[in-house]
Amino acid sequence: MKKSLLMLFCVFAFSLYANAQKIMFKGKVTDAERKPLAGATIFVEGKNESVYADNQGEFSISADSGDKLSIAYIGYKRQVIALNNANTPLLITLATQENQLAELVVTGALGIKRSARELGTSTQSLKNDYLNQGKAINPLTGLTSKVSGLRVNMYDSKVDPQIQIVMRGSRSLNRTKNEPIYVLDGVPVPTIGRINPNDIEEITVLKGANAAALYGSEGVNGAIMITTKQGAKGKGRVTFSNTTTFSKVMMLPPAQNTFGQGVNGAYVPTQYESWGPAFDGTMKNFGAVLPNGTQPQSLYAAPDQDARLNLFDTGLNMQNDLSFSGGDDKTTYFFSAQDVSIKGIMPEDESRRTGARFNGTRKFGKLNTSYAVNYVLFNKNTTPDGPWITAYQLPANFDYTNMKNWQDRSSTSNPANFFTDQQKNPYFQIDNYRDDTKQQTLTGKIELDYQFTSWFKALYRFGYYSTAAETRSTVGKFESTGQRNVNGSVNDGSDNFRKVNSDLILNFNKDFGKFTTRLLVGQNLRSDYTKAHNLSSANLLFPDLFNQGSALGQLAGRSTITEYRSLATYGEFTAGYNNYLFLTLTGRNDWVSTLSKENRSYFYPGVSTSFVFSEAIKGLKNSKTLSFGKVYASYNKTGNNTLNPYSLNNPYSQVNGFPFGNLVGFLPGSTFPNPNIEPEFVTSYEAGIQLGLFNNRLNFEGAYVFSDSKGQIFNATTSRATGYASARVNAGRLTNSVIELNLNGDVVRNATFKWNLGFNYTYINNQVKELFQGLESFNIFRQSYANIGQAYPSLQVSDYKRDGNGNVVINPANGNPIVATDPVHLGTMVPPHQMGLNTTLTYKNISLGAQFDWRMGGWLYSEIVPRMYTAGTHPATVEFNRQPFIYPNSVIETAPGVFTPNTTVLSRGDKAFWQAQGAVQSNTAAKSDYFKMRELNVTYNLPAKLLAKQNVIKEARISFIANNLFLIRHKDNTYGDPEYLYNDTDGYISFRQVPPYRTFGFNVNVVF
Repeated sequence: MKKSLLMLFCVFAFSLYANAQKIMFKGKVTDAERKPLAGATIFVEGKNESVYADNQGEFSISADSGDKLSIAYIGYKRQVIALNNANTPLLITLATQENQLAELVVTGALGIKRSARELGTSTQSLKNDYLNQGKAINPLTGLTSKVSGLRVNMYDSKVDPQIQIVMRGSRSLNRTKNEPIYVLDGVPVPTIGRINPNDIEEITVLKGANAAALYGSEGVNGAIMITTKQGAKGKGRVTFSNTTTFSKVMMLPPAQNTFGQGVNGAYVPTQYESWGPAFDGTMKNFGAVLPNGTQPQSLYAAPDQDARLNLFDTGLNMQNDLSFSGGDDKTTYFFSAQDVSIKGIMPEDESRRTGARFNGTRKFGKLNTSYAVNYVLFNKNTTPDGPWITAYQLPANFDYTNMKNWQDRSSTSNPANFFTDQQKNPYFQIDNYRDDTKQQTLTGKIELDYQFTSWFKALYRFGYYSTAAETRSTVGKFESTGQRNVNGSVNDGSDNFRKVNSDLILNFNKDFGKFTTRLLVGQNLRSDYTKAHNLSSANLLFPDLFNQGSALGQLAGRSTITEYRSLATYGEFTAGYNNYLFLTLTGRNDWVSTLSKENRSYFYPGVSTSFVFSEAIKGLKNSKTLSFGKVYASYNKTGNNTLNPYSLNNPYSQVNGFPFGNLVGFLPGSTFPNPNIEPEFVTSYEAGIQLGLFNNRLNFEGAYVFSDSKGQIFNATTSRATGYASARVNAGRLTNSVIELNLNGDVVRNATFKWNLGFNYTYINNQVKELFQGLESFNIFRQSYANIGQAYPSLQVSDYKRDGNGNVVINPANGNPIVATDPVHLGTMVPPHQMGLNTTLTYKNISLGAQFDWRMGGWLYSEIVPRMYTAGTHPATVEFNRQPFIYPNSVIETAPGVFTPNTTVLSRGDKAFWQAQGAVQSNTAAKSDYFKMRELNVTYNLPAKLLAKQNVIKEARISFIANNLFLIRHKDNTYGDPEYLYNDTDGYISFRQVPPYRTFGFNVNVVF
């Protein structure tokens, strides 16, 4: 029934266009320098016939002789011309003007340019200069704090940090399925992390499912629309840019420098833990006697500077970019090449990215073609997490500078002679444990756009994305005794992914007096194919020979092949009245391969409206205060399919000796696959207002969003009596209430000086409403939980038993605090309050840009601190000079529910005591509030008068850039950067993560 109604709707709408054609006028829109203004809006006044200029600034529009044509483009003055001769192409030149919200054109779903006035949803666009202000290597980091509702987090400080993006909170309990879709020049791709940021012309963020409804399940979390640069008609343009920055580690967790290595207050030269006597400035034996009979010694005193800083290098990042662009009346081209070399803060860690892009267009009469290809070769070589994990557990007087020459068999730095057999020399770990990756990424697009009539055109777009990665993890063999012996290992793998996307889009436009109509009908085909394998050996025979054939024992490995396919049909109908009132209807039906035949087809509708009241109400026209005013609202229901391929199958694993003897048996999986699984459904409501004040000198946008995600797909715990430990079910419900505010304005604006301030604020209330069959709490990851009636995700930790005033209850028998039976809920691990603040000052040829980021209201948990408690390196372990003490604010329970202040019972304060306190998770949790200066850019543009004396260089500028210059944290957070996350879960400072760093350097950009 739904399909029939959709077809009937399309046929009816199509019939509206069977009218006689008018005269066709052709033209081109450029700026004063003859550069095409792609996306310029062309209206026939009084009749509201409208089109958009293509990438060459060219357009065709039907009208009557004598009609007036109105041409508008953001940042330029509107121009009106009279039409009289259709035989002569129109050449229209627009003069610059301050931005006008009324004429803003944005990249909408499917990569189609849309007038912002007709959108009933919230979007935000970032031009290249703002996106690339901090000269980011990964374009995703350039989005941080610049878009309301968008949260960007990094995983660590390595040479290829992974990025997590979540828009308007989580809609799925599956923490890996809340990322928006990335669309590169109209083609969906899995990620944009390998794209050269300098190739990007603009990024438009479609916020939520309402704005990205035409993408269906993939757009349920919104869309990041990336438009890359194109060539333009005219003389060729050559641009060269070099960016060189340096990185310095910062915010190491504090360590005590009072006590050194030993046990129970006694010095032990072979012990790495800091439970020995206080530092006394004497020389002491360090480790065991060397093979040559000498006894190493070290100064038993903490240095003035944190010795752990010596483990880290100064990172060096170098980006070199070269691009060529140009074109003529029918053809344009853009070619770029980039080389990025990174030397990490961890010694010997490095990566290199080399890539090239070619974008082109060609006109063949009514047929417009565009094509793009991008190739990137990426290599990285890193050490795993061991060196830093070791470093924060070593004593404060550990001398890193003398530990680099570990290959010397007579040195104390050699693993056979290292002062302890319970830890390894960090430099041995750096050299001997290596992960190597070689990845090739290829993306391509072919697009054909044919204008059949003035009111009908068809577009076909084919997109291709593939990655081929080769990985190798090696551990060099080192022969020694006991725990000092290292069995060499090698693990070789490959991971190949291919994504094919095909869209056929039919576009119809027709006007009826003051009414405008536009109909879009399309079909999408998608296929994702993955093939991966690995082969490993864990007992190599020879040092430095990493070959699975040179090993003892059996090899290990696996191979996997998965494929996902989907088919979709979609439609969008927009009707406008007098260019100030618009209504848009959307509908999409998906067929996906990961669901059963009975459930794989699902339909979802949407509706949105916008009203430009500043033009509809006569009293507001030509107002000196209100330049632009618009209200909008939308509703959307979207199916969300979070299942991976073959999730409905019950996998069997091979087991030798089962059921007996040497017979081979198979065991079923522990999760009931449930073939009746249906997609999650997310219902979203949005309402907002846009205001342009004082001739667009001050712009404001506010939006309220509510989404309701029902039928969550997750694994619920079941009784093992069923034969399964868990079952995949449709249950659970998440809601999101979101407030977004954007304010931008020019504080000062004159001929020589301009000061612009921008502000965005987001409040997100992400609540768990339901779980599975009476389940009140569901564990997401370690201390991260989904609890009914609480924000998602919640930090739930173990805590002390306390009296009514929060005082800790002490066990009178041993002085140890008593751990409560039930865990405590501290709060959400996602900061509900987020704010971005940007400022730009321009004076003649000098400009300054800065970006600030603020988040508040969340909690974090540190996994480093418990290990430091155990090792005796955490400052808390020396707070009472390691003597028995009365636990602060403690009480004794003298009778059930009766508590008296503790004045006599002493806590021991030794290793056993502090190790137990480290295990109490509330001790290592803190508020994750922070305020940081994320980006700083100071640029000097060489004066035009100076460049006019020669004919080679057209433009030149030099910039000083810096990132993460300072960070203000909550007083209880001494653990690290709250922005970092671990394993797709917010609020974790993992024991594996390398500390953060700040960068500073310069950029030189020259145009020929």
